[in-house]
Amino acid sequence: MSILEELKRSEDFETEIFFRMARTLYQDCSTQCENLFDIAMDRTCGFRNITPEVILSDSRIIKVLRYCMLPVISQMKLGQLVNLSSTKEFEDNLISSGIRYTTLKKVAPQLCKLFVDYMDSQRFLWLQTEVTEDQYALAAEYAKRWTCSLISNQNSSTAFRNWRKELQETSAVNQVVKAGYTSVTTRRIISDVSDLLPGQYSRECRIQGRNVQKADLVVRLKGSNKLLLIEAKAIGVRIDAFKRIKECREKFDDWKQTFGDAVEVGVVLSGFIPEREYQSLIDEGIHVFWEHKENDLYEFITT
Repeated sequence: MSILEELKRSEDFETEIFFRMARTLYQDCSTQCENLFDIAMDRTCGFRNITPEVILSDSRIIKVLRYCMLPVISQMKLGQLVNLSSTKEFEDNLISSGIRYTTLKKVAPQLCKLFVDYMDSQRFLWLQTEVTEDQYALAAEYAKRWTCSLISNQNSSTAFRNWRKELQETSAVNQVVKAGYTSVTTRRIISDVSDLLPGQYSRECRIQGRNVQKADLVVRLKGSNKLLLIEAKAIGVRIDAFKRIKECREKFDDWKQTFGDAVEVGVVLSGFIPEREYQSLIDEGIHVFWEHKENDLYEFITT
């Protein structure tokens, strides 16, 4: 198969994964958001009563209230406005005691003022004008869909990136396990090939070079006793390929200068990669393992 055909297969593989999983993740996020929106509506009496007591009763509704603002504000930006690094820990958990509860209690009045002052009035019409019961029900449903769509689009995008990274790395690990390698946990910075024994592998290791940089997967090869340092790159947008491939080449240069012939460097690759970027990896001496070819890495480490 020609390289152009291989690149096309990689694009098709990445596209199929995106449409198959992104929709599922969006639907999952949407279901969670709808449940949280209902909690927020109930606790705040339709966003008419946003008080510190309400926020302290269920801090998770801070997420919904952020997305009710105009403009929508990030966790870090909102945290910064009340002298916190972020509101993430409050949104992810029910806070009912301890230091975090004390902190939340302190900033809750400031948060409430921000939510009330910057509420998107066009989205929540019943806050600005008298409406009938039927009109309120319709307006509330549209506000819910609007708000949950905003949350779900952003959260599902983040969820997909995290899931995609895990899928790709797990695919590589499965091939290593299939070849009979055993897992070890390496907490220290790898500065010598002997830090792993032949036949061992470890995920997400820090590697000593001019700078300490992370490798997604490290394998001590059985045959050559060399260290195989692997990066995983799933590139969903072609314009990102230059940056992502450049990162691989820079790590290769660093690790080769540090370890010399005692290491091999590889990349598990998928997605939209221009031919010249693929060729730049080959020219450097980097081994390319296509994710859509399930045994690519397996065959390399068993040869």
